[in-house]
Amino acid sequence: MTEIYQEFKQMKNIPQAILIILLSVILISSVNIKDDSRKEVILDSTYSNLPILHLNGTPYENGFQHGTIMKNRIIELVGLWKKEIENNYQISAVEFIKIFLDSTNYIPAIKKWTPDLLEEIKGISAGSGIDFNTIFAFQLIDEIWTNARLINIPHHCTSVGINNYKKDGSSNYIAQNIDITPFYHGFEMLLDINDKDSNSRKFVTTFVGYIGANGLNKNIGITGNTLSDLKSSLNGLPVCCIIRGVLEKASFDDAVNFIKTIKHASGQNYIIGSRQEIISLECASDLVTEYWPDSTRNYTFHANKPLTNTLYHPEYLVYLKAIYGTIPETISFSDKRLETMKSKILNSQSIGLETIMNALSTKPVCNSNTFVSTIMEFNTDYNELRISPGSPDSTEYIVFRIKK
Repeated sequence: MTEIYQEFKQMKNIPQAILIILLSVILISSVNIKDDSRKEVILDSTYSNLPILHLNGTPYENGFQHGTIMKNRIIELVGLWKKEIENNYQISAVEFIKIFLDSTNYIPAIKKWTPDLLEEIKGISAGSGIDFNTIFAFQLIDEIWTNARLINIPHHCTSVGINNYKKDGSSNYIAQNIDITPFYHGFEMLLDINDKDSNSRKFVTTFVGYIGANGLNKNIGITGNTLSDLKSSLNGLPVCCIIRGVLEKASFDDAVNFIKTIKHASGQNYIIGSRQEIISLECASDLVTEYWPDSTRNYTFHANKPLTNTLYHPEYLVYLKAIYGTIPETISFSDKRLETMKSKILNSQSIGLETIMNALSTKPVCNSNTFVSTIMEFNTDYNELRISPGSPDSTEYIVFRIKK
């Protein structure tokens, strides 16, 4: 700006009053341009039990803002997570993280399939002031559960998908209760991520410091349930990156192809939904199968046992052989949560929002480990995400809408 002023000074024929006006216009224009290009980040505290972080920067910027704004909460939760590790494995958290990361190799898969998420994780680390290895390991919840083989895994999610469009043209739904260790409870958060360049938007259900547990964009949504009995991989794509990777896709087919193409770090069931379609995919490291309760394919549901995929984890095969003396040709899995969901769905004449909310609020689908309950609704002009930040039998759902 000094150079511009000097140039104007050399224009001796211009009266000083006009010179001042011209300089003022330039200064105002410069300020306006700066304001228009500035990335705005807003922490929305409208709901006391669900902070909402609105992000519209680059992946690194989004992560950095996440880490900076939620720094104290992230430090608190990571501290609780470290204590849990030390209680479970009887070694220091620092040593556990080093051993686990030295024994696995997830970074190349992340760089190949979801490089932006690696930048976001780096941003969270920088913003929170927590070293990268710790924040990275903090993202690997399913991978730690799967490969460290906890005796009692407290992660028991239940999910459902309903294709009403195929039947009568009404709304499709996918829904899930996320059940995780109680120390995570109270750290719920929603990410609202906008990319103005691609005109994309996504809602991501998560907890502070974590890139995402499930979510919804303008066209599709995804839920995930741990299937720790299936074969894992030490160099596959981690679950959190798969969830977010799907939410970068613009179509149902692209999302399904992504799931079927990648190598999976952990056994997992993903239910993907859109306006016209739903699907349930059981994923082992190198095998993906579909699960449908019947031939109509109008609905599906899942808990934490594989129902069609037989590519089992080697340690699970050892467990089966110890029980049966040999590995059975077929294994029939079920549990009370799955049977409860099945009963609620099959005994309903019309499977809509009320039926789904009722199923998610019924014990044992709803239990002491329920962290959040989410329902995603798909319509022609908009999609909606309903979140109950806690047990849905006692916590109201909050509704968020994405217009198409």
